[in-house]
Amino acid sequence: MNISCHEAIKSRRSIRKFECRNISTEDLEHIIEAARLAPSGTNRQPWRFVLLISKEEKEKIAGAVVQPFVVAAPAVFVCCLDRRAYVRQLVEERMKELVQADVISVEAAGYIYQRKLPEQVEDVVIPASAYLDLGIAVENMALMATALGLGSCWVRLFNQQQVHEALGLSPEIEVVALLPIGYPMQSPSPRPRLSRDEIIIKLSN
Repeated sequence: MNISCHEAIKSRRSIRKFECRNISTEDLEHIIEAARLAPSGTNRQPWRFVLLISKEEKEKIAGAVVQPFVVAAPAVFVCCLDRRAYVRQLVEERMKELVQADVISVEAAGYIYQRKLPEQVEDVVIPASAYLDLGIAVENMALMATALGLGSCWVRLFNQQQVHEALGLSPEIEVVALLPIGYPMQSPSPRPRLSRDEIIIKLSN
């Protein structure tokens, strides 16, 4: 199924009922690639994902979710952030690459170098910008799923710590959201949206 980006944006819905039909490995790879190619601040790429497909894997997190449809989906992406992306050594490596690629100036890189950056992952406090970066990657995934004829739903109503423990994730990983994906069994109507005039702030001269 090939649709335009505009069509994918217009037709994306939050799907909470899925067919009992497996998703092809090829389609899952397309969805992962959509996340991998997302932009991020200073190209830190802090996102990490756990893909749950088997019934046994999904049952591990069943006790942490409030809405049963999450683990009933054919595939569930556990969307996470990696604190290691914010350690000074890695940040400096990213900055060098950006300077060499002529993306930012040496002066701009110097400003970032002067900031207090943690030397050890244990000292990292995940910045607000990281959640924005992850959000971009996850929305890329949701739109790719739509383009492939699949449905998805952003989920934040769950116990993050329980999921972390159930999957045996390392301490530097923070679980942020779940993205169940599958073939839709429903076609929800568009939810109400504000008008363009309501979202554009017009500044006076």
